[in-house]
Amino acid sequence: MGRRLDDEPTFDSWETTSPAYLTSPMPRRTYAAQQQLTLDLLNLDTFAERLTFLFDHASTYYVLGGEPVVDPDEITRLAAEEAAGFQSFTARVPLVARWVQARTGLTLAKQALHNFKGGVRENSRPAITRALAEFWQIHPNLLDPSVPAAEFELPYDESDRRTHELVTELGLLGVSARDITSSLGEAREADKRQLLKVLERIAQTRRDINHGRSS
Repeated sequence: MGRRLDDEPTFDSWETTSPAYLTSPMPRRTYAAQQQLTLDLLNLDTFAERLTFLFDHASTYYVLGGEPVVDPDEITRLAAEEAAGFQSFTARVPLVARWVQARTGLTLAKQALHNFKGGVRENSRPAITRALAEFWQIHPNLLDPSVPAAEFELPYDESDRRTHELVTELGLLGVSARDITSSLGEAREADKRQLLKVLERIAQTRRDINHGRSS
């Protein structure tokens, strides 16, 4: 799978897609991969360091027929089959800046994003931070080093832990482990199990749909 810059897709639809329906080209992560990325980011102390880490270590995306492939199972299958036209690329500053502009409607110059990475200046616009988090499919607070790491501690209760796992799988990344634990609070165990069943059905339905598309 090639990664030559001159081969990178242009994604012409980004500027004409309603921001509410614009999705990230980055592949969804498994629960374990999402947790590892969270831990890696929490070990860094500044916005610039975390943003640089994302560019350097979490920016591989995949394309087939000019469209992003985001399902991890499909990516694994296509790679194993060495499917014709299946390629991997590294998201660089121009592509990320363009996606953020399309998502927010705010101007984000490539140089500004370079400055964020280099620590030359901090990003002061919450909408930009949220969009960057959406691009990399992480919780937005992970780009705010002032938020304590305790916000992302895994819940101890098994129902809460499994709920967090499914929420991550479904891409509801604006929810942290603490959010889930706090929201469920003292809910009865039977009610927690009912919520788990709903989430598991939704997750299974999406897996079946993705499997049908790839078969």
